[in-house]
Amino acid sequence: MAEYVINKYKGVYKRALDLYKEESFKEAFPLLEVVCENDPANYECKYYLADLLYYGKGAPKDIRRAFQLFMNAATNKIIPASYMVGLCFLEGTGTNQDYTQAASWFTEAAKYGHTMSQYYLGLSYMRGIGVTRDIPRAAQWLLHAAKGGVVNAQRDAAICYEMMGQMKTAATLYLAGAENGDAYCQEKIADCYASGTGCLKCDELAVSFYEKAALAGQAKAQVKLAKKYELGEGTNTDLSKAFFWYNKAALLDNPDAQYTLGNFYNKGIATAKNNKLAMTWWLKAANQGNRDAMITVATMLTDPEECIKRDLPTAKYWWTKAAEAGSSYAMYRLGECLENGIGMSSISIEDAYKWYRLAKQNGDENADKALARFSRTLTGKIRLKKRI
Repeated sequence: MAEYVINKYKGVYKRALDLYKEESFKEAFPLLEVVCENDPANYECKYYLADLLYYGKGAPKDIRRAFQLFMNAATNKIIPASYMVGLCFLEGTGTNQDYTQAASWFTEAAKYGHTMSQYYLGLSYMRGIGVTRDIPRAAQWLLHAAKGGVVNAQRDAAICYEMMGQMKTAATLYLAGAENGDAYCQEKIADCYASGTGCLKCDELAVSFYEKAALAGQAKAQVKLAKKYELGEGTNTDLSKAFFWYNKAALLDNPDAQYTLGNFYNKGIATAKNNKLAMTWWLKAANQGNRDAMITVATMLTDPEECIKRDLPTAKYWWTKAAEAGSSYAMYRLGECLENGIGMSSISIEDAYKWYRLAKQNGDENADKALARFSRTLTGKIRLKKRI
């Protein structure tokens, strides 16, 4: 009887599969339903039916039923179904999220050469999701996936090899990913060419790949490309192009670009001098944690230039932020503010002394004079005059 059923629905399944491959999903769906209902041992059919239900192709989306069908097919060695079960567990689609189960099913499919399972299994080991973090094992699986044509696997395998200090292999993979259009890889291989890490140093190739990544919208690559044009490394010096790329990156909220763009406006490099715009960009960079911008803003507000008003309380705020960010010079300037009440309603000798000491410990030479001045006075003596 079983043989009769199989033979009876063999032709129906073949027709359903042809329709599926032609992407005539609406016509394929009822035929797959009939085969699954009457030939329950056709696990491949269950996989294809699940696929239609999971993505809502030719039928209403039903992820819970799709998961059940995928699971039934996977437990009967349908490899693509094992991958889909892993994906369902990973994302919590049609079932409860379970990273351990996801990794287990990716492993099942990966060992049979399923490239996307190899990729997700590699990511699992790379990030320690559902398995113990294991970078060498992650690199192994990601490399398998990369050889199978998964572009993202080239990038992530390269990251793993870089983490392991194997820069020659990392650079080879970054180059492969870059040639396949991955913007992150384009920037990374440009870094390799710029520094000679994992490959021969070549500023011309660095510029070429930075430009590809910059055109793809990678803000950091735009900054690095601008720097190459500014310094004339691997290309002719071109301050107009440097300004163009710094501006592009600044508009993408890159703080380093915002700081440098402020310098260009302040000095009138490749654009009209405009201190108001300079301060606007410096403040944007400072608010994103750029320490040089914090120092520049504080300096400008202490000793203002054209279009900038003196603002000692705000200057003191930025000296504080820069000092807390580790600038020894800012520590010294903050000590001055505290010692003399600059931008404050009162002085604070104890705090001033603390910051002078920190400035000296971090290498600021000016702090020596300030500490020597303290040593010539009574400990804790408060100066009554406040310099404004």
